[in-house]
Amino acid sequence: MVLFGLDISHHQGGNPNLHQARAEGVEFVICKATESSGFVDSRFHDNIARAQQAGLLVAAYHYQRAGVSAQAQVDNVRRVVPPGMPVIPDVEGNSGSAGLTRQIVDLLRGAGYPVPLTYLPRWYWQQLGSPSLVGLPPLWSSRYPDNAQGSIADEYADVPPHYWDGYGGLSVALLQFSSSGRVAGYAPLDLNAFRGTRQEFAALLGGKPPGTDPTIEEESHMELGPGSAVSKTLVCPAVPADLVISLGFVSFTVHHIKFFGPTPDTGHAELASYGEQVVDPARPYVKPVPQGAMTAEVLYSLAPAAEGTPQHTAVAAFRGR
Repeated sequence: MVLFGLDISHHQGGNPNLHQARAEGVEFVICKATESSGFVDSRFHDNIARAQQAGLLVAAYHYQRAGVSAQAQVDNVRRVVPPGMPVIPDVEGNSGSAGLTRQIVDLLRGAGYPVPLTYLPRWYWQQLGSPSLVGLPPLWSSRYPDNAQGSIADEYADVPPHYWDGYGGLSVALLQFSSSGRVAGYAPLDLNAFRGTRQEFAALLGGKPPGTDPTIEEESHMELGPGSAVSKTLVCPAVPADLVISLGFVSFTVHHIKFFGPTPDTGHAELASYGEQVVDPARPYVKPVPQGAMTAEVLYSLAPAAEGTPQHTAVAAFRGR
């Protein structure tokens, strides 16, 4: 199975429509957050919100710049990217050495960010003198068969198998195979492919090796912060479990819970759906995870706390049966 996704920034100006993109087979979006020690992508927070509302897996990327300390660059990330969100260093033209990348990765991890991938194209690796990359996260590589605009399926059909070959001692976990894709009627877009399931890619974003099957202990819970009609996607455990949603202080509304399983084409056939429910502080909302479910989408609304009072977050967690 091949999973498809996009990487976007302010250059796309709020495009494409990510709900339509998901309907066309997109399962994840990686959004530019920061660059160097001071640049912040003006669309980052909006792009992340749009992707989450569409039920897509998300991650952030930081464009590494030479001549700027790793600490200054990670400080910039920490001002912008929410704690716990996966962050991927983007290492290409004018990014400096792989040694700087190693420092940035270590500091990001020390600050609590999963660092699942290293975007470092083969051409830039060769420009650096083909150094060993062993010890860095797996590669997010890029190589394009052509520059013609086309759909995801059309563009990926032109990718030869050797584009997945690793280098520097690392394997290629994610392949950017086009910079001229057309999705939801918008072009050009960067298109990316992952050879695996949505569940496996979600595990990778959490910092686990490709192919990892998360257990309840590894993917146990997710905080649900304030917002209106917020969509969150959780990776379901491989063992029998219930999804438990609770908030011990105030009531809030869960608009729906949907469980998805694999299909040959899209990887997200709906297995079960539950409608709107007001979650009482004294009574958690509990629903069984259907057999074969890979992901669960929770759509909810939680009012922000009044000024001067602490903000409480709800929790969605899997509980073994």
